[in-house]
Amino acid sequence: MKAWRKYSPYLLSGEWHIHTSYTDGHNSVDEYCRRAGELGIPLVAFTEHVRRDLNYDFHAFLDAVDRARDEYDLIILSGCEAKVLPGGTLDVDHDLLIQVDYPIFAFHSFPKDFDLYLDALYAVLSNPYVNAWAHPGLFLRKTGFQMPEDELDTIFQKLKDNDVLMELNKKYTLPPAEWINSGKNYPLNFVRGSDCHRVEEIG
Repeated sequence: MKAWRKYSPYLLSGEWHIHTSYTDGHNSVDEYCRRAGELGIPLVAFTEHVRRDLNYDFHAFLDAVDRARDEYDLIILSGCEAKVLPGGTLDVDHDLLIQVDYPIFAFHSFPKDFDLYLDALYAVLSNPYVNAWAHPGLFLRKTGFQMPEDELDTIFQKLKDNDVLMELNKKYTLPPAEWINSGKNYPLNFVRGSDCHRVEEIG
């Protein structure tokens, strides 16, 4: 069972995509949790950027999450945002991937090749550890590729079959509205992910 299932009542009321000052965010785990408590947000998931070759102390990040759990009356999840590589593997060490509560995947700096993209997307959706697709459709927006309707149906089916969430990403206003409307009819499970990089963006 995917980890998000345990917290499914909070998919749209929690904040499921947060970056801290350990990478490109501007605030600490503690500052986000304090703000979430003030706003009445019941759940926060810290999805820090990862690579196989990390340039920061991921264990220190996990320790900060553990300390926050002791201090705040919130559901606090550790997570990571892993980059999809050609072939559908993730740019993250396996030992790290299995440590966190809520791994999500995203396409960053991916080759401008639609068929390669589709193959990688289908492969990563079958990864048993991934919980959500972060800012879905961003690759298409940047490249100008269009998703054929039959391929979108296949993607929706794979999301459903593999119990992977589609993120409602506030930062990029993604996925496209037509994906949301079609996904509701499927039905897919959506999750709120504001992609916070500053504490002011939470909620």
